[in-house]
Amino acid sequence: METRRPATRYRGAPLALALALVVLAGCSGYKTYRKAQLAEQQGDWDQAVLYYLEAVETYPDNISYRASLMRAKVQAAQAHFKKGKRFYDAGVLERALFEFRQAVELDPSNQYASSELQKVVDELRALKQARNPARSIEEMKERTRGTRAQPPVLDPRSKEPIDLIFPEPQSVQQIYRALGKAFGINVLFDPKLKDQKIPIQLNDVTAQDALEIVMRTVGHFYKVLDEHSIIIADDTPQNRRNYEDQVIQTFFLSNAEVKDVMTIIRSLISAKHVAANEQLNAIVLRDTADKVKVAEQIILSNDKARAEVVVDVELLQINTNKLRELGLSLTSNQFGVSLDLGGDDVPLRLSDVEFLNANNWVLTVPSFLYDFLKTSTDAQLLAQPKVRISEGEKAVLRIGDRVPIPTTTFNTSNVAGTNIVPITSFQYQNVGITIEIEPRVHHNNQVSMNLRVEVSNISGQVEAAAGQTQPIIGERAIESNIRLQDGETNFLAGLIRTDEINSSNGIPGLSDIPLLGRLFSSNRRENQRTDIVLTLTPHIIRRADITEQDLLPIWVGTEQNITFRGGSPRIESNVTGPFDGDVRSRVEERLRQRMRSLPRGLQDAGAVNGDDEDEDDPEQDPAQQGIDLVPPSGLEGGGGGGG
Repeated sequence: METRRPATRYRGAPLALALALVVLAGCSGYKTYRKAQLAEQQGDWDQAVLYYLEAVETYPDNISYRASLMRAKVQAAQAHFKKGKRFYDAGVLERALFEFRQAVELDPSNQYASSELQKVVDELRALKQARNPARSIEEMKERTRGTRAQPPVLDPRSKEPIDLIFPEPQSVQQIYRALGKAFGINVLFDPKLKDQKIPIQLNDVTAQDALEIVMRTVGHFYKVLDEHSIIIADDTPQNRRNYEDQVIQTFFLSNAEVKDVMTIIRSLISAKHVAANEQLNAIVLRDTADKVKVAEQIILSNDKARAEVVVDVELLQINTNKLRELGLSLTSNQFGVSLDLGGDDVPLRLSDVEFLNANNWVLTVPSFLYDFLKTSTDAQLLAQPKVRISEGEKAVLRIGDRVPIPTTTFNTSNVAGTNIVPITSFQYQNVGITIEIEPRVHHNNQVSMNLRVEVSNISGQVEAAAGQTQPIIGERAIESNIRLQDGETNFLAGLIRTDEINSSNGIPGLSDIPLLGRLFSSNRRENQRTDIVLTLTPHIIRRADITEQDLLPIWVGTEQNITFRGGSPRIESNVTGPFDGDVRSRVEERLRQRMRSLPRGLQDAGAVNGDDEDEDDPEQDPAQQGIDLVPPSGLEGGGGGGG
């Protein structure tokens, strides 16, 4: 006995050790789970995630542990997201980048954190490129934006304002020459230019003011030949084509479609020479420098990234099926009487009729069965997708099956006299739930959605040719346009389908007896009900990149002569710097004011015709007619005529 006891203890030791390890592991996993719950109650979601991970590693099949881990990850991601927003608003981009990355790693389905992370990455990349400029495509486009190819820039000796006074009608060519002498500009004339006589009085005008006012008054325009020379011609379409230089520029689009932008350009500035490169999503334009510049501003205002929204969709389909079957059920609905002649295919002769007796007759009576059956079934189908959609695009969500539907065709090309063999093929049709969403983001943080919800199911079968059956597909659909605030939830329900089937079987006559007839009949009642519940919650994650500059009007001159911001930027001076857009707009306003202050009749370009001038009159010096070409503060250096 003593020799066997140690052996017995030895054989039971591994089992006891295994049980002890299991108990210890269970205790360890539970203790870790309790620690995670305690950290969760204290709001330390990161520590809770670590404890839940340890518990799940100990018991990977524990559903409760896994569900708690998923909940903790979502909460920890939300906490990191809030921290990242605070750092981003404070301008601490590096810390915001860290927090957003933590949020995305904990909850990859968080579209808002992903969007903010990408925004921070883009801003940090832009800062890095600003410190160390790189030749990226967007940067090169930004550097070249605002510049344009143009003819030589006129450089007068001075842009000091002068008083231009011609009290008596004077040849307009003499006025041009006087301006050329005052500002050191060589003035040439087109051979076909017709001279005119006009009186004029302008006070405190620059070279730009004087040239623009006089030329608009008489219908002329000029082209810069070099820094000190211009040629003046009648402002006609033919002269514009002969004298104005053209440029070719390629615009690489980043967001807009080539065809849409080409339509806009052709409609607004009547551009005739426009080509598209769809492979590079680029537009090539050939026109005057002013038109090309106007086209650039139009493209800049229309080549914008579309707004984007994330739509939280929650879909619940509730199917309820109730069946009640009570009463008498007959296994066969037929009473029958038959003869048994002792074998199969035994003929019955008339002489054998007298020998028939009760043993030869067989009576068939249906069996009876009482049914006491009641069935109730509830089913739910739940889907919670997050759909990211660009503005103007359509997102389609399908949940269901593809049902094959047989289609029979006949080959009519067979030889005459031969049999026509039918050919059966199958087409697949979607059956289930289909949701189509097309959003539009408004400037007041509202989202409009064109919504279509379609619910279809197989409601029955119908017999077709050649013994085939065709499914009967029932359909319920709704189309609507809803407008919601950012983050507002819309609840859609009421797509209810109810099918009620009542049937009754019983013994004729007996089943018709009031009250007692229920004992001799079977009653079957089946109710099927299907309801769809849908919630939609839009979240704007990107708005259209519309800047304040896009909202400002662009002054483009007249329909016949399109110029960028109205004034011609062909005169520059090293004294006052480039003739930028703001200066041009101010000069244009001054031009309009001075045109309104001219004597009546001078605004008509043909009011005084140069043909009435006396050809025998010698050319007179403007100074002899009392013309003041001296600046109010005194024109230093005179007004030499540049060569």
